[in-house]
Amino acid sequence: MKRLQKIILFLLFGLSSVMQANAQVKISASIDTVMLLIGDQTTLRLSATYPEGMAVQMPILTDTIIRQLEVIEASTFDTTTVNGQVIINQAYVVTSFDSGYYQIPQFPLAITMPDGSFDTIYSNNLYFGVMTMPIDTTQPNAIADIRALEEAPVTFKEVLPWLLYSLLGILIVALVYLLVRKLGGKESIFMVKEAPKEPAHVIALRDLDTLKEQKLWQRGLTKEYYSSLVDILRVYLDNRFNIQAMESTSEEILRAVGPCSEITREQKDELKQLLYRADFVKFAKASALANENEDSYCFVEGFVVSTKLVEQLHEDADNKQNKE
Repeated sequence: MKRLQKIILFLLFGLSSVMQANAQVKISASIDTVMLLIGDQTTLRLSATYPEGMAVQMPILTDTIIRQLEVIEASTFDTTTVNGQVIINQAYVVTSFDSGYYQIPQFPLAITMPDGSFDTIYSNNLYFGVMTMPIDTTQPNAIADIRALEEAPVTFKEVLPWLLYSLLGILIVALVYLLVRKLGGKESIFMVKEAPKEPAHVIALRDLDTLKEQKLWQRGLTKEYYSSLVDILRVYLDNRFNIQAMESTSEEILRAVGPCSEITREQKDELKQLLYRADFVKFAKASALANENEDSYCFVEGFVVSTKLVEQLHEDADNKQNKE
């Protein structure tokens, strides 16, 4: 009840906003809203009326009127003359972030009379209150949100740089696309030459030399020896005959090799023996004799040499002649 009485009292004070200093000059102060929600904005208005011939100095309000009332924006002076009376109006957008009830002191108005004398009159007092957000008393731990942020409109000046960058990016992409299309199949700086792939027999023979130097079966690593030897053979079949040997079983490899006319019947039989021998050693933990290990290596080496591409043989001959 006491809070309601205070609010009614401040409303009554707010309605009495005009104070007359004398019969000639009037100055008034008013506020649009006498009860503010914390953080809200309202308008404080100053008005002076006086006869022509007088000089009046309106009060100039800075960023703070009182500690609890801040000035957000000030309008320019609006001056009009009606029937020999000069009327000056000015408005200030104000806000407050401190709850409570406050008094705005009188604003002074400096007057210069036609005879050159000076005087000062004052406006009326103003009163206003600032309320916090209403709180649900049934939930004592409830948290009230602050006032939502106001969205500022996006200006063309802010959008322009992004628009220019976007257009520039589109232009660069379009130019690169047109350049690539124009060049077509021709070589350009955008094309990277792929290194020529080594012939299948060169890769296989190099790997066989490496395997021979490791001396795996001589050190008792027979299983590892046959795994490496068969892998070299599988890679060669893939590179030379385009047989997907790396993902195939021994039976699948033999079926794939069957129709190949470049591999003789004898070589197919020896290939079968090698694959079966390797499977026994790797999966059945069988052992192989030393001469069988040597024969397996010699077969793979001879198979690679005898089935390499004919064009490669000619190329090797040309290279040998050039060196001589």
